[in-house]
Amino acid sequence: MPNLELRQLLRYNLYYWLALATFDGLNGLLMLLTYEEYEFHPPYVISRLLLLVLEIAISQRFINWSFSRQLPQLQVVLAAFVMLCLYAPVSNLSWMVLMDEEKFKAAMLLNQLDTTSLPLFIWVMCYLTFWRYQQQQQQLRQSAQLHQNIQQLELQALQHQLNPHFTFNALNSVCALLEAERYEDAELMSEQLATFLRYSLSKSPQSLVQLADELAAIEAYLTLQKTRFGDKLKVIWEVDDSLKAQKIPALLLQPLVENAVKYAVAGRSQGATIRIQGSHQNEQLLLAVTDDGPGCSLHQDHNHSSGVGLSNIKNRLQQHFGDKASLVIKALPTGFQVNICLPWQG
Repeated sequence: MPNLELRQLLRYNLYYWLALATFDGLNGLLMLLTYEEYEFHPPYVISRLLLLVLEIAISQRFINWSFSRQLPQLQVVLAAFVMLCLYAPVSNLSWMVLMDEEKFKAAMLLNQLDTTSLPLFIWVMCYLTFWRYQQQQQQLRQSAQLHQNIQQLELQALQHQLNPHFTFNALNSVCALLEAERYEDAELMSEQLATFLRYSLSKSPQSLVQLADELAAIEAYLTLQKTRFGDKLKVIWEVDDSLKAQKIPALLLQPLVENAVKYAVAGRSQGATIRIQGSHQNEQLLLAVTDDGPGCSLHQDHNHSSGVGLSNIKNRLQQHFGDKASLVIKALPTGFQVNICLPWQG
C-alpha cells in the first residue's frame, strides 16, 4: 500500500478544521458566559495552531501504518482515539498555563474530551471515506484499462489466426498449380494472393472497413480459388450497392467464404454454389453466406479442428458491437448458412 502524501492530509483536514473551529467557537462562547474574568489570549490561539500542525504530522504516520497493516475495521476508531489522546491533554495544558491554578477544574478535561471527540471523528471519517473513494475509482480505471487491453489482445490473436490459415491454403493452391505446370494460373494466383494479403495486413484487428472493401477482398480470394477449382466453384452476389458504405469488422466474411470453399466445393466432385447476400431491414445490416454443399456436419468438424471457426467470429462481433450484433448458424437440407446481423450505421 503506497504511503499517503502530506498534501492529501492537508486537503482533507479542511473538514477537521471546520468542525474544530465550530466547537472552539462554541466552547469560547461558553467560557465567556461562564467566567466573567475570561479574556482572549493570543498565546492560546498560537498553541492551537501548533497543535494542529503536530496532529497532521503524527496522523500521517499513524494512518500510513494503519493501512499498511490492513486494519480497515480498526483504523477509524484507532485514528480517532490516538488523535483524541494527543489533542485533549495538550489543549488542557494550554488552559492550565493561561488560567490561574485555582480556576482550573478537573472537569475541564472531561469538557475537552467531549468537545474534541466529535470533530476528530468527523475529520477521520471524512478523510478515510474520501481516501477509500479515490482508491476505488483508481481501481475501476485500472480495471477498465486492463479490460480494454485484454480485448485488444484477443482481437490481435484472432487476426493472427485468420491470416496464417488463409495463407497456408493459398500457398498450397499455388504449389498445386505449379506441380500441374499451370504457370500462368500460378502467376495470377500469386498476384491475387499479394493483393488480398496487402488488404488484410493493412487492417488492424480493431479496425472497421467498408463493406465494399471486404467484398473486394472476398472477390480476390474467390478469384484465387476459381483458378484452382474452375467450374466447380460458382458464386452468386446479392448485395445492393447502397449497402457497401456500411462499416463491418475487417475479415468478417472471408472466413465464412473460406469454409464454404473448403467443405462444400473442395470436398465434392460436383462442387457447389456459394451465395453472398446483404440487405437492410429494421435498421439492421443483414449479411449471409450460404452454400449448397453436404450440410452442417462437415462444417462442425471443421470448427472443432481448425481453430478458425464461427466462435472466433462471434467473439469479434462481441468485441465491436456487443449485444447489438449476432451470428446465427442454420443447417439446410442441402447446404449450410451463416447469418450475421449488425447495427445499421446512419
